[in-house]
Amino acid sequence: MSRKRPPQVIQVGNHQVPLPEGVSASDWALERVSVQNPRIRSFLGCIRLLEGVLESNYALLHCSPERLLDIWGKVRQVTELIRTQLRPLLQIPSRIPRLEEARQSSALGLDMLTDHVLADLEAFPVQVPPEQLLALRKLLCVSIGQLHAFLQDTFGHIMAGDPRSVHDADYFLSRRFPQDIEEAEWLHSTVERLRDYLQALEDIHPRHLSTVAETLRREETLPSKQAWGETRELIDELLKGLTPKLKEVLALRGVRFYEMELLDRHAVEIPIRSRLVYECHAGANEIVAALKETQGESRPEREQNVRDLMQTHAVLGRRLAALLTDLDANLRDLLAFLPLWLKSIEKRRALLLKRSSEDLQELFEDSGEADVEMTEAPEVPEEPGPGRQARRGPA
Repeated sequence: MSRKRPPQVIQVGNHQVPLPEGVSASDWALERVSVQNPRIRSFLGCIRLLEGVLESNYALLHCSPERLLDIWGKVRQVTELIRTQLRPLLQIPSRIPRLEEARQSSALGLDMLTDHVLADLEAFPVQVPPEQLLALRKLLCVSIGQLHAFLQDTFGHIMAGDPRSVHDADYFLSRRFPQDIEEAEWLHSTVERLRDYLQALEDIHPRHLSTVAETLRREETLPSKQAWGETRELIDELLKGLTPKLKEVLALRGVRFYEMELLDRHAVEIPIRSRLVYECHAGANEIVAALKETQGESRPEREQNVRDLMQTHAVLGRRLAALLTDLDANLRDLLAFLPLWLKSIEKRRALLLKRSSEDLQELFEDSGEADVEMTEAPEVPEEPGPGRQARRGPA
Protein backbone atom coordinates (compact mmCIF):
# COMPACT_ATOMS: atom_id res chain seq x y z
CA MET A 1 0.00 0.00 0.00
CA SER A 2 1.56 3.27 -1.13
CA ARG A 3 1.94 5.99 1.42
CA LYS A 4 -0.08 9.12 0.70
CA ARG A 5 2.25 12.05 0.05
CA PRO A 6 1.57 15.16 2.10
CA PRO A 7 0.67 18.28 0.16
CA GLN A 8 3.32 20.82 -0.68
CA VAL A 9 3.08 24.34 0.70
CA ILE A 10 3.78 27.90 -0.27
CA GLN A 11 4.79 30.72 2.02
CA VAL A 12 2.26 33.58 2.31
CA GLY A 13 3.35 36.28 4.71
CA ASN A 14 3.97 34.51 8.04
CA HIS A 15 1.93 31.46 7.09
CA GLN A 16 2.54 28.24 5.22
CA VAL A 17 -0.43 27.46 3.01
CA PRO A 18 -0.87 23.87 1.73
CA LEU A 19 -1.62 23.42 -1.95
CA PRO A 20 -4.40 21.10 -3.16
CA GLU A 21 -3.54 17.44 -3.56
CA GLY A 22 -1.65 16.75 -6.78
CA VAL A 23 -0.50 20.35 -7.22
CA SER A 24 3.20 20.94 -6.63
CA ALA A 25 4.80 24.21 -5.63
CA SER A 26 6.47 24.27 -9.05
CA ASP A 27 3.09 23.87 -10.78
CA TRP A 28 1.71 26.83 -8.85
CA ALA A 29 4.86 28.89 -9.47
CA LEU A 30 4.50 28.36 -13.22
CA GLU A 31 0.78 29.19 -13.20
CA ARG A 32 1.25 32.15 -10.88
CA VAL A 33 3.90 33.80 -13.04
CA SER A 34 2.58 33.02 -16.51
CA VAL A 35 -1.21 33.21 -16.01
CA GLN A 36 -2.56 34.27 -12.62
CA ASN A 37 -0.42 37.36 -12.07
CA PRO A 38 -1.02 38.74 -15.59
CA ARG A 39 -4.72 37.98 -15.15
CA ILE A 40 -4.94 39.96 -11.91
CA ARG A 41 -2.90 42.79 -13.37
CA SER A 42 -5.26 42.95 -16.33
CA PHE A 43 -8.24 43.20 -13.96
CA LEU A 44 -6.54 45.94 -11.96
CA GLY A 45 -5.64 47.89 -15.09
CA CYS A 46 -9.24 47.84 -16.30
CA ILE A 47 -10.63 48.74 -12.87
CA ARG A 48 -8.25 51.66 -12.39
CA LEU A 49 -8.99 52.99 -15.88
CA LEU A 50 -12.74 52.69 -15.40
CA GLU A 51 -12.74 54.24 -11.91
CA GLY A 52 -11.27 57.38 -13.47
CA VAL A 53 -14.56 57.90 -15.35
CA LEU A 54 -16.98 56.41 -12.84
CA GLU A 55 -19.51 59.23 -12.81
CA SER A 56 -23.10 59.40 -11.67
CA ASN A 57 -25.81 59.12 -14.31
CA TYR A 58 -26.66 62.78 -13.70
CA ALA A 59 -23.05 63.77 -14.42
CA LEU A 60 -23.00 61.65 -17.59
CA LEU A 61 -26.19 63.25 -18.86
CA HIS A 62 -25.08 66.84 -18.14
CA CYS A 63 -21.27 66.92 -18.51
CA SER A 64 -19.61 68.92 -21.27
CA PRO A 65 -19.11 67.30 -24.70
CA GLU A 66 -15.34 67.38 -24.11
CA ARG A 67 -15.65 65.45 -20.85
CA LEU A 68 -18.13 63.06 -22.45
CA LEU A 69 -15.71 62.23 -25.27
CA ASP A 70 -12.89 61.74 -22.75
CA ILE A 71 -15.06 59.26 -20.85
CA TRP A 72 -15.97 57.55 -24.11
CA GLY A 73 -12.31 57.14 -25.03
CA LYS A 74 -11.47 55.50 -21.72
CA VAL A 75 -14.49 53.20 -21.87
CA ARG A 76 -13.36 52.07 -25.33
CA GLN A 77 -9.89 51.42 -23.88
CA VAL A 78 -11.41 49.22 -21.20
CA THR A 79 -13.46 47.39 -23.83
CA GLU A 80 -10.33 46.75 -25.89
CA LEU A 81 -8.37 45.53 -22.86
CA ILE A 82 -11.13 43.14 -21.88
CA ARG A 83 -11.24 41.64 -25.35
CA THR A 84 -7.50 41.46 -26.09
CA GLN A 85 -5.97 40.85 -22.65
CA LEU A 86 -8.50 39.63 -20.13
CA ARG A 87 -10.50 37.24 -22.29
CA PRO A 88 -7.46 35.15 -23.42
CA LEU A 89 -6.21 34.92 -19.82
CA LEU A 90 -9.64 33.76 -18.58
CA GLN A 91 -9.61 30.95 -21.13
CA ILE A 92 -6.53 29.26 -19.60
CA PRO A 93 -7.53 26.60 -17.03
CA SER A 94 -6.07 26.44 -13.52
CA ARG A 95 -4.79 23.46 -11.55
CA ILE A 96 -6.16 24.95 -8.33
CA PRO A 97 -9.78 23.69 -8.02
CA ARG A 98 -11.17 26.83 -6.32
CA LEU A 99 -9.38 29.07 -8.79
CA GLU A 100 -10.59 26.99 -11.73
CA GLU A 101 -14.16 27.27 -10.49
CA ALA A 102 -13.78 31.04 -10.23
CA ARG A 103 -12.20 31.16 -13.70
CA GLN A 104 -15.04 29.24 -15.30
CA SER A 105 -17.60 31.46 -13.62
CA SER A 106 -15.70 34.57 -14.74
CA ALA A 107 -15.44 33.31 -18.33
CA LEU A 108 -19.19 32.68 -18.39
CA GLY A 109 -19.83 36.16 -16.99
CA LEU A 110 -17.59 37.65 -19.65
CA ASP A 111 -19.55 35.89 -22.39
CA MET A 112 -22.74 37.48 -21.08
CA LEU A 113 -21.04 40.87 -20.78
CA THR A 114 -19.83 40.58 -24.37
CA ASP A 115 -23.29 39.85 -25.72
CA HIS A 116 -25.15 42.53 -23.76
CA VAL A 117 -22.60 45.33 -23.16
CA LEU A 118 -19.41 45.09 -25.20
CA ALA A 119 -21.27 44.47 -28.44
CA ASP A 120 -23.28 47.69 -28.05
CA LEU A 121 -20.19 49.69 -27.13
CA GLU A 122 -18.19 48.39 -30.08
CA ALA A 123 -21.06 49.03 -32.45
CA PHE A 124 -21.13 52.71 -31.52
CA PRO A 125 -18.94 54.93 -33.78
CA VAL A 126 -15.52 55.89 -32.47
CA GLN A 127 -15.91 59.43 -33.80
CA VAL A 128 -19.25 60.48 -32.37
CA PRO A 129 -21.28 62.94 -34.51
CA PRO A 130 -23.00 65.76 -32.58
CA GLU A 131 -26.47 64.36 -33.20
CA GLN A 132 -25.52 61.09 -31.42
CA LEU A 133 -24.12 62.63 -28.23
CA LEU A 134 -27.39 62.09 -26.37
CA ALA A 135 -27.48 58.44 -27.44
CA LEU A 136 -23.90 58.07 -26.23
CA ARG A 137 -24.78 59.56 -22.84
CA LYS A 138 -27.60 57.04 -22.40
CA LEU A 139 -25.37 54.17 -23.51
CA LEU A 140 -22.65 55.13 -21.02
CA CYS A 141 -25.19 55.46 -18.20
CA VAL A 142 -26.05 51.79 -18.68
CA SER A 143 -22.72 50.27 -19.70
CA ILE A 144 -20.23 51.86 -17.26
CA GLY A 145 -22.01 50.50 -14.21
CA GLN A 146 -22.28 47.04 -15.78
CA LEU A 147 -18.60 47.04 -16.73
CA HIS A 148 -17.54 48.12 -13.26
CA ALA A 149 -19.77 45.58 -11.52
CA PHE A 150 -18.44 42.75 -13.71
CA LEU A 151 -14.79 43.71 -13.13
CA GLN A 152 -15.16 44.13 -9.36
CA ASP A 153 -17.19 40.97 -8.79
CA THR A 154 -15.08 38.82 -11.07
CA PHE A 155 -11.84 40.12 -9.62
CA GLY A 156 -13.14 39.28 -6.14
CA HIS A 157 -13.94 35.69 -7.18
CA ILE A 158 -10.56 35.25 -8.87
CA MET A 159 -8.68 36.55 -5.83
CA ALA A 160 -10.78 34.44 -3.45
CA GLY A 161 -9.61 31.35 -5.36
CA ASP A 162 -5.96 32.38 -5.29
CA PRO A 163 -3.98 30.32 -2.71
CA ARG A 164 -2.25 33.50 -1.53
CA SER A 165 -5.54 34.95 -0.34
CA VAL A 166 -6.20 32.20 2.22
CA HIS A 167 -4.84 34.39 5.01
CA ASP A 168 -4.93 37.73 3.21
CA ALA A 169 -8.32 37.71 1.50
CA ASP A 170 -9.42 41.00 3.02
CA TYR A 171 -6.18 42.65 1.86
CA PHE A 172 -6.22 41.30 -1.69
CA LEU A 173 -9.89 42.22 -2.10
CA SER A 174 -9.56 45.66 -0.53
CA ARG A 175 -9.54 48.91 -2.47
CA ARG A 176 -6.06 49.54 -1.07
CA PHE A 177 -4.55 46.54 -2.88
CA PRO A 178 -4.30 48.25 -6.33
CA GLN A 179 -2.82 51.35 -4.69
CA ASP A 180 -0.24 49.25 -2.85
CA ILE A 181 0.81 47.61 -6.10
CA GLU A 182 1.22 50.96 -7.80
CA GLU A 183 3.23 52.40 -4.89
CA ALA A 184 5.42 49.32 -4.51
CA GLU A 185 6.19 49.11 -8.22
CA TRP A 186 7.07 52.79 -8.34
CA LEU A 187 9.38 52.34 -5.35
CA HIS A 188 10.92 49.25 -6.95
CA SER A 189 11.57 50.94 -10.30
CA THR A 190 13.03 54.04 -8.59
CA VAL A 191 15.41 51.96 -6.47
CA GLU A 192 16.38 50.01 -9.60
CA ARG A 193 17.29 53.24 -11.37
CA LEU A 194 19.30 54.33 -8.33
CA ARG A 195 21.16 51.01 -8.32
CA ASP A 196 21.97 51.28 -12.04
CA TYR A 197 23.16 54.86 -11.54
CA LEU A 198 25.49 53.83 -8.70
CA GLN A 199 26.78 50.85 -10.66
CA ALA A 200 27.79 53.25 -13.42
CA LEU A 201 29.64 55.37 -10.84
CA GLU A 202 31.29 52.24 -9.42
CA ASP A 203 33.53 52.05 -12.49
CA ILE A 204 35.07 55.45 -11.75
CA HIS A 205 34.68 56.34 -8.07
CA PRO A 206 37.44 54.02 -6.70
CA ARG A 207 39.93 55.57 -9.13
CA HIS A 208 39.04 59.11 -8.09
CA LEU A 209 38.50 58.48 -4.37
CA SER A 210 40.28 55.51 -2.79
CA THR A 211 43.16 55.47 -5.29
CA VAL A 212 43.75 59.20 -4.85
CA ALA A 213 43.61 58.72 -1.05
CA GLU A 214 46.28 56.00 -1.18
CA THR A 215 48.50 58.25 -3.30
CA LEU A 216 48.09 61.11 -0.80
CA ARG A 217 49.12 58.89 2.11
CA ARG A 218 52.06 57.39 0.25
CA GLU A 219 53.49 60.59 -1.23
CA GLU A 220 52.42 62.89 1.64
CA THR A 221 51.54 65.65 -0.76
CA LEU A 222 48.39 67.28 -2.04
CA PRO A 223 47.02 66.03 -5.37
CA SER A 224 48.11 67.55 -8.66
CA LYS A 225 45.76 69.86 -10.52
CA GLN A 226 44.98 67.17 -13.13
CA ALA A 227 44.31 64.42 -10.59
CA TRP A 228 42.14 66.71 -8.51
CA GLY A 229 40.17 67.90 -11.55
CA GLU A 230 38.81 64.38 -12.15
CA THR A 231 38.02 63.92 -8.45
CA ARG A 232 36.26 67.27 -8.38
CA GLU A 233 34.03 66.21 -11.29
CA LEU A 234 33.01 63.11 -9.33
CA ILE A 235 32.29 65.18 -6.21
CA ASP A 236 30.11 67.49 -8.31
CA GLU A 237 28.21 64.47 -9.59
CA LEU A 238 27.62 63.19 -6.05
CA LEU A 239 26.26 66.57 -4.96
CA LYS A 240 24.17 67.40 -8.02
CA GLY A 241 23.27 63.92 -9.24
CA LEU A 242 23.27 61.34 -6.45
CA THR A 243 22.00 63.48 -3.56
CA PRO A 244 18.73 64.52 -5.32
CA LYS A 245 18.12 60.88 -6.27
CA LEU A 246 18.49 59.75 -2.66
CA LYS A 247 16.06 62.43 -1.52
CA GLU A 248 13.62 61.36 -4.24
CA VAL A 249 13.59 57.78 -2.95
CA LEU A 250 13.20 58.93 0.66
CA ALA A 251 10.07 60.86 -0.29
CA LEU A 252 8.33 57.80 -1.76
CA ARG A 253 5.62 55.90 0.05
CA GLY A 254 6.31 52.33 1.03
CA VAL A 255 9.82 52.90 2.45
CA ARG A 256 10.14 50.93 5.69
CA PHE A 257 11.49 52.62 8.80
CA TYR A 258 14.81 50.77 8.93
CA GLU A 259 15.30 51.37 5.21
CA MET A 260 14.58 55.05 5.68
CA GLU A 261 17.10 55.27 8.54
CA LEU A 262 19.90 53.72 6.50
CA LEU A 263 19.14 55.66 3.33
CA ASP A 264 18.71 58.92 5.21
CA ARG A 265 22.15 58.46 6.80
CA HIS A 266 23.73 58.18 3.35
CA ALA A 267 21.63 61.07 2.03
CA VAL A 268 23.07 63.23 4.83
CA GLU A 269 26.66 61.94 5.04
CA ILE A 270 27.48 61.82 1.32
CA PRO A 271 26.79 65.53 0.61
CA ILE A 272 28.37 66.60 3.92
CA ARG A 273 31.56 64.65 3.26
CA SER A 274 31.61 65.87 -0.34
CA ARG A 275 31.51 69.48 0.82
CA LEU A 276 34.16 68.75 3.48
CA VAL A 277 36.41 67.43 0.72
CA TYR A 278 35.85 70.66 -1.20
CA GLU A 279 36.60 72.82 1.84
CA CYS A 280 39.63 70.81 2.91
CA HIS A 281 41.20 70.96 -0.54
CA ALA A 282 40.44 74.66 -0.97
CA GLY A 283 41.80 75.49 2.49
CA ALA A 284 44.92 73.40 1.89
CA ASN A 285 45.64 75.24 -1.35
CA GLU A 286 45.28 78.61 0.37
CA ILE A 287 47.68 77.62 3.16
CA VAL A 288 50.23 76.27 0.67
CA ALA A 289 49.98 79.41 -1.44
CA ALA A 290 50.51 81.59 1.65
CA LEU A 291 53.61 79.60 2.68
CA LYS A 292 55.08 79.89 -0.78
CA GLU A 293 54.72 83.67 -0.65
CA THR A 294 56.60 83.95 2.67
CA GLN A 295 59.79 82.09 1.84
CA GLY A 296 61.99 84.29 4.07
CA GLU A 297 65.11 86.30 3.29
CA SER A 298 67.82 84.21 4.95
CA ARG A 299 68.81 80.65 4.13
CA PRO A 300 67.60 79.24 7.51
CA GLU A 301 64.25 80.96 7.00
CA ARG A 302 63.90 79.48 3.51
CA GLU A 303 64.84 76.01 4.78
CA GLN A 304 62.32 76.30 7.59
CA ASN A 305 59.71 77.42 5.08
CA VAL A 306 60.38 74.33 2.96
CA ARG A 307 60.00 72.09 6.03
CA ASP A 308 56.76 73.87 6.96
CA LEU A 309 55.52 73.44 3.41
CA MET A 310 56.31 69.71 3.38
CA GLN A 311 54.71 69.24 6.78
CA THR A 312 51.60 71.12 5.62
CA HIS A 313 51.34 68.91 2.52
CA ALA A 314 51.68 65.80 4.67
CA VAL A 315 49.13 66.80 7.33
CA LEU A 316 46.51 68.21 4.98
CA GLY A 317 47.06 65.35 2.52
CA ARG A 318 46.35 62.79 5.24
CA ARG A 319 43.21 64.68 6.27
CA LEU A 320 42.02 64.87 2.68
CA ALA A 321 42.81 61.18 2.19
CA ALA A 322 40.70 60.29 5.26
CA LEU A 323 37.74 62.25 3.89
CA LEU A 324 38.04 60.63 0.47
CA THR A 325 38.22 57.16 2.08
CA ASP A 326 35.12 57.83 4.18
CA LEU A 327 33.24 59.06 1.11
CA ASP A 328 34.29 55.99 -0.86
CA ALA A 329 33.09 53.76 2.01
CA ASN A 330 29.69 55.52 1.96
CA LEU A 331 29.29 54.76 -1.73
CA ARG A 332 30.35 51.13 -1.29
CA ASP A 333 27.92 50.61 1.59
CA LEU A 334 25.08 52.16 -0.37
CA LEU A 335 25.85 50.07 -3.44
CA ALA A 336 25.91 46.90 -1.31
CA PHE A 337 22.60 47.80 0.34
CA LEU A 338 20.55 48.48 -2.80
CA PRO A 339 20.40 44.87 -4.18
CA LEU A 340 19.32 43.63 -0.73
CA TRP A 341 16.70 46.36 -0.57
CA LEU A 342 15.37 45.43 -4.00
CA LYS A 343 14.97 41.81 -2.92
CA SER A 344 13.17 42.95 0.22
CA ILE A 345 10.79 45.09 -1.85
CA GLU A 346 10.14 42.22 -4.26
CA LYS A 347 9.08 39.92 -1.40
CA ARG A 348 6.36 42.25 -0.16
CA ARG A 349 2.80 41.19 -0.73
CA ALA A 350 1.95 44.02 -3.09
CA LEU A 351 4.72 42.93 -5.47
CA LEU A 352 3.66 39.29 -5.66
CA LEU A 353 2.18 40.24 -9.03
CA LYS A 354 5.27 41.93 -10.46
CA ARG A 355 7.07 38.78 -11.55
CA SER A 356 7.05 38.22 -15.31
CA SER A 357 7.66 35.09 -17.34
CA GLU A 358 11.35 36.04 -17.53
CA ASP A 359 11.61 35.16 -13.83
CA LEU A 360 10.58 31.53 -14.31
CA GLN A 361 14.14 30.25 -14.56
CA GLU A 362 15.07 32.11 -11.38
CA LEU A 363 12.05 30.64 -9.59
CA PHE A 364 13.22 27.10 -10.19
CA GLU A 365 16.92 27.80 -9.66
CA ASP A 366 16.44 29.68 -6.39
CA SER A 367 15.47 27.13 -3.78
CA GLY A 368 14.93 29.90 -1.27
CA GLU A 369 12.18 31.63 -3.25
CA ALA A 370 9.32 32.15 -0.80
CA ASP A 371 6.47 31.32 -3.11
CA VAL A 372 7.94 28.08 -4.47
CA GLU A 373 9.28 26.60 -1.28
CA MET A 374 8.84 22.83 -1.53
CA THR A 375 8.29 21.29 1.89
CA GLU A 376 5.76 19.06 3.55
CA ALA A 377 2.76 20.85 4.93
CA PRO A 378 2.59 21.20 8.70
CA GLU A 379 -0.63 21.81 10.50
CA VAL A 380 -1.72 25.33 9.65
CA PRO A 381 -3.14 27.02 12.75
CA GLU A 382 -6.45 28.78 12.51
CA GLU A 383 -5.46 32.34 13.23
CA PRO A 384 -5.99 35.71 11.63
CA GLY A 385 -3.73 36.85 8.78
CA PRO A 386 -0.62 38.90 9.40
CA GLY A 387 -1.03 42.48 10.47
CA ARG A 388 -1.81 44.77 7.59
CA GLN A 389 0.04 47.98 8.02
CA ALA A 390 -0.46 51.01 5.85
CA ARG A 391 2.20 51.38 3.17
CA ARG A 392 2.86 55.03 3.34
CA GLY A 393 6.06 56.27 4.91
CA PRO A 394 7.61 54.31 7.79
CA ALA A 395 6.11 50.88 8.31
